[in-house]
Amino acid sequence: MSRLSIRLRLTLWYGAVLATVLAVFSVSVYLLMDRLLESRTDQALDHQMVVMEGQISRADNERMLRDHLTWQFDQHPVYEMQVTENGDNTWLRSERIVDIGLPKSIAPGNLKEGVFEDVDLPLEGRHRMLSKEIATPYASLLVQIAHGSTQNDKHLGELREILLFTGPALLVCALGCGYLLARKALAPVDRLAAEADKITATRLDLRLDSLNPDDELGRLTRTLNGMIARLERSFGEIQRFTADAAHELRTPLAALRNEAEVTLRQGREPQFYRHTLENMLEEIDHLTRMTENLLFLCREDAADKPSFADLRLDDLARGVTEHMRIVANADQLELDLVEPLAPCIVHGDHDRLRRLLFNLIDNSVKYTPAEGRIRVGLDFRHGQARLYVEDTGIGIASEHFPNIFDRFYRVDSARPRHSSATGLGLAICQSIAVAHEGDLEIESQPGRGTRITMVVPATLAESDRRVTTTASTGLNV
Repeated sequence: MSRLSIRLRLTLWYGAVLATVLAVFSVSVYLLMDRLLESRTDQALDHQMVVMEGQISRADNERMLRDHLTWQFDQHPVYEMQVTENGDNTWLRSERIVDIGLPKSIAPGNLKEGVFEDVDLPLEGRHRMLSKEIATPYASLLVQIAHGSTQNDKHLGELREILLFTGPALLVCALGCGYLLARKALAPVDRLAAEADKITATRLDLRLDSLNPDDELGRLTRTLNGMIARLERSFGEIQRFTADAAHELRTPLAALRNEAEVTLRQGREPQFYRHTLENMLEEIDHLTRMTENLLFLCREDAADKPSFADLRLDDLARGVTEHMRIVANADQLELDLVEPLAPCIVHGDHDRLRRLLFNLIDNSVKYTPAEGRIRVGLDFRHGQARLYVEDTGIGIASEHFPNIFDRFYRVDSARPRHSSATGLGLAICQSIAVAHEGDLEIESQPGRGTRITMVVPATLAESDRRVTTTASTGLNV
């Protein structure tokens, strides 16, 4: 069954359902007609019984009663009638059943009210019979009237032949029509498949057409187009990332090569060689950091599951700030914690969150002039921890905000380019925040400073549960 085409399966299912409906309909019509014919026969028998009762009630004596019943027998030759006294002594009997008579009633019911039943008479066939006891001044009479079922059986037989002939014919016609309808209904699917075959890795700009965007195929087409658009963006990001990575790696490699070539052109003083080797070592360190960052991002893209556990984000902020204070002081910068820190518990990866905060503080150290100030704070609002790092650095123009977290994105060439900058720090921070179901927010003004806030789901520590409403609006620069 699963190997059949969809249109053939639809046709077979349609045929099976229709055959079931036709069978139920035919049986219902047949039984209804049988019941209707039987009911009409019963009404005719009941009418004859009423006439017989009238004749019996008008008779003054036994002889007059026999004469009235004989006359009644002669008026309705299609009925078989029998009158017996106490069910044994026969008074009168129709001519066709003089020898065989009508059988005693065996059907359940009260004979005084009349009992209907089907009986088989020898040589006469199946009959419908009404039996009723009627009390007279002369005797207790059992009156029985029967009518042949031959005509009803003939009508039912004709109906049965019609149903048996027309049912299969209708089913065959319906299967043919069902197959044509299924073929027509699924024709757009074939067209979509043909169009989808044209979309390759180099033609992701193509989209599928939809004749009716509101029907099922229209919704499927929208879904496929959305998936193709996401693939196109992913391919574009991979291509840009590859090109940027190649460019970023080529520059220090070219510098290393040029420096080595110039040094080897002629004999140099030992101090010159030492200086050259120190420069080359610095470039190698830069390449090492970039390679590590690229490896980290690749692992994040590959959905490498971090080791999540509940941790105190305020403790982590204190530890990292204390560690980075030495680096900031070396650049003549002041690094402070904004106390009190909200006692937030975050379900996350300790090493990744620590790396995120290191990167943010390191970025502030790089782009804040000497004598500047860096502040680290932590707030809790509406079930979210807001860990921020703000500085009094050179700031970023707002037009760069949409791309500031892209990989290898740099604000402009005039921005001071620290030797250790790889252009991947903020991209890594964003990746870590997203992995913790959070996000990064940036506020900045050129010449006044920058504030970057990580927002992640959190809870307050049980020992100090209180709503922290410390507002951290605006830049304290």
